[in-house]
Amino acid sequence: MRYRVAEGVGNRDSFFVENVVRRRQTFHFSEMTERLDSFMHAVQALGLHPNDTLFYSLNNTPYDENVDIEFFLPVKETYVESDEFIFSSYFEMNNMILTTVDNNYETLTEVAYARLLWTLEANNKEMNTPFYHILPADGSGQVIVFLGYAY
Repeated sequence: MRYRVAEGVGNRDSFFVENVVRRRQTFHFSEMTERLDSFMHAVQALGLHPNDTLFYSLNNTPYDENVDIEFFLPVKETYVESDEFIFSSYFEMNNMILTTVDNNYETLTEVAYARLLWTLEANNKEMNTPFYHILPADGSGQVIVFLGYAY
């Protein structure tokens, strides 16, 4: 079977990380940087050691400008007990499509979403996860946006 993909969209079999702390919150989109900083400060305050790149899921369509976000961070610790975080020994997603957003993140993210959704529709696939965003650890400004689909 031949798949059709939008410009800049690729696929990946899986995404897997171990020992993940996570926190889910709903807030106005303008608070994103503040909430992200708060999450990272809480990780640091607990003495946790990041082991990979931070990522988050967008779990709603923010028509009212409020976003339902879940932050995820892999850590070196194999167990974390905390009232602030949920700990998972692993996070795995299979059957993914992804694209990269460079620099003008706020504007180009909507384009990325549209390309990913078009690719699913063009191939008669159903979205079965929220949009995930892997933030750049290297300061490049490139954000990877991905989602899972029903195979």
